[in-house]
Amino acid sequence: MRGWRAVLAAVTAAVLVSGCTVEVAGTARPDPRGPGVALTADGAGIQVGFPDAPVQLELFTEPQCHACAYLQSDFGDELRSHLDSGRLAVTYRPVTFLDDALGLDYSATVTNALFTAVDPATSAGGFQAFVQELWAHQDLSETDFGDADFAAIAAYSGLLTRLVESIGQGVTVVDADAVSEANAELLEEILGRVATPVVFDLDAEEILDIDDVDWLSDLMRAA
Repeated sequence: MRGWRAVLAAVTAAVLVSGCTVEVAGTARPDPRGPGVALTADGAGIQVGFPDAPVQLELFTEPQCHACAYLQSDFGDELRSHLDSGRLAVTYRPVTFLDDALGLDYSATVTNALFTAVDPATSAGGFQAFVQELWAHQDLSETDFGDADFAAIAAYSGLLTRLVESIGQGVTVVDADAVSEANAELLEEILGRVATPVVFDLDAEEILDIDDVDWLSDLMRAA
């Protein structure tokens, strides 16, 4: 995997000089018939994939949770493949409880970046790539991180330039605390406590055993 820091300086410079921009004709866009991303009705989740995909999951995740990073490392590519195929939809529901525990705003900043990426031009696979890169670079939380770091990750993941610029400028698009509170309440309902990662099968209405290495392949095979 090529390091995303190679694009950091260029993104930072672009953010500093950007104002009103016009997209260049011919800029690559996702197929409008392909799976994309959208906000959930409650505004606290991001649905990735077709809303009528045969497999519908909710994934509760914390941006600083190491187990969540392992989940993306182990299954991220497989998730992306099934999202691109149109057979899977994943609703990401971020929580930020580790911010309070560690005295940071890292998880809230990542949550805002995720919601900034929700756009008609963002493909399901592109969003999943962004998720994978964000969770792969949790070590940023141990540094003097800034918006330009997350913009560089967005650019490396292939997000649209104007979305990269919004992330780099730190434009607030969501109340991360409210999002976390809403998703924590859902976790309490289905799990009885707030812990991550949790993958919930919306059709079967059950929590999946993600310790089983075949959980995703078995699920997709049965769909």
